[in-house]
Amino acid sequence: MRDDDGQIVEWLGTSTDIDDMRHLQGRQQVLVAELQHRTRNLIGVVRAMSERTAEGIDHLPDFLNLFHARLGALARVNSLLSKLDSGQRVTFDSLLKTELEARGIPIDAETSRVVLHGPEGVRLPSATVQTFALALHELTTNAVKYGALSGGEGRLTVTWLVRPGGANADRLHVEWSETGVIDMPEEAAAAQGSGYGRTLIEQALPYQLDAMTTYVLLPDGVRCTIDLPLG
Repeated sequence: MRDDDGQIVEWLGTSTDIDDMRHLQGRQQVLVAELQHRTRNLIGVVRAMSERTAEGIDHLPDFLNLFHARLGALARVNSLLSKLDSGQRVTFDSLLKTELEARGIPIDAETSRVVLHGPEGVRLPSATVQTFALALHELTTNAVKYGALSGGEGRLTVTWLVRPGGANADRLHVEWSETGVIDMPEEAAAAQGSGYGRTLIEQALPYQLDAMTTYVLLPDGVRCTIDLPLG
């Protein structure tokens, strides 16, 4: 403002703090990029899963039962992913417990035939969790249908630890051990020994996740190890 002589006596102005707006826009861009990445991964996993599920199945109802069960496993892991803020990751123990609980398997009860032992909060790369969840689903399904959790005195022990990677990424080492399986039916042994789950663990995990795996069918149950990078 100027006085009668034209001299400036007062300044008037407004200012807008755009830092918060820029921060919000940046966060939205990160979230959109992560969502697009997850969606591409999910589509690839579903396509491969549907093709592999269809192999060797002659009847549509049989295909749908298997496909829907596996789709349910993917839905559960994506539910975990959807609850995370940017920068957070699904942890191995939450992924494992989610799959076991989905099958109604008691974990914390004193009478539980499931023993879990390992550190909490081991963060998994987002690109890893969907395929890894399918592997855990297949192991759990086979244990419930044919293995240690199908009845009798069977027992499932899952242990895990993180191995320092030195110059490379740390690695998660998981051991899945079923014991006490008695008189496994011949058809069950065949399903355990050559099915989708074993192919996924022995072939897909090494190829897609750079994992090292073993899968051994012993007279009293399955022994499986999965060792994969965390970075």
